[in-house]
Amino acid sequence: MNAMMSPATVSHLEPLAPRRMGLPMAARPVTPRSATLHAYATSQLGAELIGTYGAGRGVPGSWLLLSGLEIHLGQSVLSPDLLGWRRERIPRLPRGSSGIVLPPDWVCEVLAHPDERAHLLPLYAREGIRHVWLVDPEVRTLEVLELDGRRYSLVALHSGSSTVRAEPFGALELPLRLLWAE
Repeated sequence: MNAMMSPATVSHLEPLAPRRMGLPMAARPVTPRSATLHAYATSQLGAELIGTYGAGRGVPGSWLLLSGLEIHLGQSVLSPDLLGWRRERIPRLPRGSSGIVLPPDWVCEVLAHPDERAHLLPLYAREGIRHVWLVDPEVRTLEVLELDGRRYSLVALHSGSSTVRAEPFGALELPLRLLWAE
């Protein structure tokens, strides 16, 4: 072990814990299995979307797609797994800030804890985020939600290894099997 590095303790990690849920660290248990599946699904989905919709791609309706960035929504500071803005709303990436204050057009949460849905959806609805995807890599589902007034409606529930098209990225044929680490 490098002399400059020492093993981390829980007290070292607490300041780095994700702020997105506002729950104490002990209330967010992540098993090694779910953490691995979470990271895999997030990475694969991001690669598929950025490869199709990222800046300069041929598909109409370019997006700014990011992962792990803080968004400052009212009094909440959140860090969705994936988030995106239509390029007409945010033509350039802001520089010199720790986050973005403009609510995204789409967020994706790869679920690692059962409380995430109940905690995050009201916050996202309050800020007018039109599209939310919830991915559960353990049960292999993709929920596509759309804001309907002040609440989200389920547009589609996809599961297994089918190939799907899901709004707002309907031009992409997404093979779900890519997300499940098979």
